[in-house]
Amino acid sequence: MNNILRLSLIVMAVLLITSCVNTKITNYYGTPRLIENSRILILPTKGIKDYWSQNLYEQTKVQFKDTEARLLYLPEEEYNLIKSGISKDMLDHLTLSDSITLSEIGDKLGVRYIIETRLNNFKDGSIYEFYAEKELNQYNASYNSDDESSEADMIFNVYAIGSKSIEAKFLVHTSINSLIIKEDEGAESHVNVTNKMTALYDVYKKAFKMIKKNMVSAKS
Repeated sequence: MNNILRLSLIVMAVLLITSCVNTKITNYYGTPRLIENSRILILPTKGIKDYWSQNLYEQTKVQFKDTEARLLYLPEEEYNLIKSGISKDMLDHLTLSDSITLSEIGDKLGVRYIIETRLNNFKDGSIYEFYAEKELNQYNASYNSDDESSEADMIFNVYAIGSKSIEAKFLVHTSINSLIIKEDEGAESHVNVTNKMTALYDVYKKAFKMIKKNMVSAKS
């Protein structure tokens, strides 16, 4: 991992520790129970820039370094896949409904699972707000705390090559609220030094933490 990425992840971690973070996971169906010694192909996250998607993948590699699983990232495998006969256009427009192409990829790379991620919501919170006591009165409130929160949520699909089906689908939502500093005469300062990218990192990390936690032994 390069120094810039390492520093970025450290900063994100510090911001999360010092902020009020709320994360919720909603299971649409299934629970990801991946066999722990499997190869897992991660697709680029839809809805964000390529370099952010790459950073999220690098974060996940660190999370899984103490497991038997081997993570692969589609853009890093493109050259070999194209060389083996899969067209660049097919890879660029790959979806989990392309079962034939997915099977080919599974054979070429030896992967058992493919994980697709898609950004669903993304919002920056306000950085700093000051409220006098009368503005904080519930009957005279001039602010909405939701507007101060940095938020992100993503949908995750876990596809099994063997069954040619999506075995689990879930949504992860993270909201990072402002730190509240009490001031004189009942006033408050609300400070949020995070942004939507901080929330996005937390979403991705929590999703793969759950996937990692639910992995099952190949012997079971």
